[in-house]
Amino acid sequence: MTAPLHRPARWGLLLVVLAMLAAACGGGEDPDEAEAGETAAPGGTEAAAGSEQPASGSVAGGTVVFGANEEPDVLNANVTAGNLFGTGIITTTMFRPAYMLTPDFEYVPDLIDGEAEVTEDPFTVTYHIKEDAVWSDGTPVSSDDFEFTWQTMVNPDFDITSRTGYELITEAVKEDDKTITFAFSELYAPYRELFSTAGGTGVLPKHALEGEDFDNVWNEAIVNPETGEPIANGPFIFSEWNQGQDLTVVRNEEYWGEPAHLDSIVFRFLEDSNTQVQALRGGEVDMLYPQPQLDLLEQLRSIDGIEVEVNAGTVYEHIDFNFAVPPLDEKFVREAIALGIDRAAIVDAIIAPIQPDAEVLQSVTYVVNQPQYEPHFDQYAYDPGAAVALLEDNGCTRGADDIFVCDGERLSFRYTTTAGNEARELQLQIIQAQLADIGIEIEAATAPPADVFTNILPAGSEGAWDIGNWAWIGSPNPGGNIPIFSCDGDQNYQSYCDEAVTEQLEESNNIIDPAARAALFNEIDAAIAEDVPLLPLYQKPTIFAWNESIQGPQDNPTNQGPTWNVEDWALEH
Repeated sequence: MTAPLHRPARWGLLLVVLAMLAAACGGGEDPDEAEAGETAAPGGTEAAAGSEQPASGSVAGGTVVFGANEEPDVLNANVTAGNLFGTGIITTTMFRPAYMLTPDFEYVPDLIDGEAEVTEDPFTVTYHIKEDAVWSDGTPVSSDDFEFTWQTMVNPDFDITSRTGYELITEAVKEDDKTITFAFSELYAPYRELFSTAGGTGVLPKHALEGEDFDNVWNEAIVNPETGEPIANGPFIFSEWNQGQDLTVVRNEEYWGEPAHLDSIVFRFLEDSNTQVQALRGGEVDMLYPQPQLDLLEQLRSIDGIEVEVNAGTVYEHIDFNFAVPPLDEKFVREAIALGIDRAAIVDAIIAPIQPDAEVLQSVTYVVNQPQYEPHFDQYAYDPGAAVALLEDNGCTRGADDIFVCDGERLSFRYTTTAGNEARELQLQIIQAQLADIGIEIEAATAPPADVFTNILPAGSEGAWDIGNWAWIGSPNPGGNIPIFSCDGDQNYQSYCDEAVTEQLEESNNIIDPAARAALFNEIDAAIAEDVPLLPLYQKPTIFAWNESIQGPQDNPTNQGPTWNVEDWALEH
């Protein structure tokens, strides 16, 4: 179920959303008419000459300003430095996936013409690329691009966020310019997640990137490194990035699909939730996709002319334990912390005001509203007495300051999470107080999201953090847990290793039958719960707010994100 918010990939990539729930998950200026940093009101720009008119009641052209709560560190969403939900929201406007992940958790062919053809013995996947699909410079999107993307994803010289699935491909056979077949070393059930924009940039342009250092292309602009011209195969292309302020994409006039109605989208970076709401109220931004905050929904609904959509999201908030930091490598210490945190109280304080029927999440594989969900983490119901007894039974004693000491190690831990998020800051305060009651000290170690997910989190095995609070972004495929919980997983930042769990995770990709696959994943989930490398807290609601003058927005609570259908966005007259 995961990915950091930061985007690690599955129900889970850490929507590295990082921030509060993530991960683990607003804008409006016309670059031709306004100076950088100036904002046009909805509908404030004239329609571009020759642009197609959208549905009745709206007008082609104009700019929408999207208030974004995360600024990317780099714009390459395939590398670790770009593994942020905020990066994906931007790059999704410029790239198309083989399959689009819809709000209904379905995979719909997008860049390819119909479903991929699959054989099981041997396992192969054949893609038929749409004939009219081209890059913004007119070069056809081809089988060469698909092959190049695969080769890039598995290249050990590059710091790729996740190679899951790609590393199983053994051969690419280009049948013609628009048809390619990949052979796999074994069955790979979630093949529809390959060449995806949910946690990456889909298919890469070989003619622009071949021979380049992939770790350092698209650091500051998504352009052809040779020409300096923007490159994309989606409805928008890169225009400019004023770091620390905003980033603008403009309509791709060579887009092969339905042309975008808008002239441009400006992503204005506003990390503080109060600032975001004030900017929406004042007309400085036209859209928000904020982290859930205590009174945020009430504030948004009090603003005249604003549409608000709330959904049960696929991102889940969790507490991680770094096995590289003694004594967190001791199971009884992790269990005591888990028993000492009143997760129900956290849900009541932080989520219930937004989603009254919210409940504690008791799985790291499926969310509550999935039929496959089983509550394996319910063994860690709040029980401070049991937590204290567990520490004492393992020889821990309280020091003069009332903090337990276990085998010479004082139970004092750095608690790392993303700064600027009111809900997470309150969550930290609640957990500090609860754990202090059972003799465990928590010291705040907050940092900006980009720093957490680019520098601190990946350095977990070096002891860069002790206890972490972030979120993973979800997808319908629980195989996203493979890079998170496998012993050598690309996103196993907590250094957790259970060989049996790793073996089962690897086996899961070979099971095509949905029921059998779900049964195996629930076995895995139960085993992870026994090891308690992390503690799930709750499923994060999604909130999408936009000016009612904008037509077309629809929330996508998966890791595909709210910009999945930007070509449909339009401004009313």
